[in-house]
Amino acid sequence: MQSRREVQRERSRGTSKRMIRDLLILIILIFLVGWSIYAVGNHPKAEAERQATTIAKRYANLKTRTGFYIYNRENTYYTVAGKNNKGQRILVIVPQKNGSVRVVKQSTGLTEQQALAQVKSSEHPKRVLKAVPGIFNDKVVWEVTYLNSKGNLCYDLINFKTGSYVQQINNL
Repeated sequence: MQSRREVQRERSRGTSKRMIRDLLILIILIFLVGWSIYAVGNHPKAEAERQATTIAKRYANLKTRTGFYIYNRENTYYTVAGKNNKGQRILVIVPQKNGSVRVVKQSTGLTEQQALAQVKSSEHPKRVLKAVPGIFNDKVVWEVTYLNSKGNLCYDLINFKTGSYVQQINNL
């Protein structure tokens, strides 16, 4: 016959094992739910990237991909950056819906770094959020998004070929 103390010890061991098991199951479930939300949320971007890369390979003989950008203004454009079969650095701008695919040699205009440097020197942003190529008024532009010194959101559109400012939207 077991003493009351021994019975309580056995019960507490069983309870602590169950608690550890339940905690592990909860952690695994939280991880799986988080991963599922991320995968579902990222699927449209991944699909757009895959399709734009396929189009870039077909239309511009893209051999190596170095970047992918999404530009949203009046229309949405997906841009694939990389090198073609001649080793030239190119940007392939693919409209989300209707329109023609544009292929521009990066050597004919501003690079991403030059567009960023231009905004940094003239606007003195607190933090640059992104720079993406796109089409505005039928011209290739760099859209630079940043927070100004007051922490307000700003957008600058810079002409890809000339480097001139096309549009500035400040203090959003």
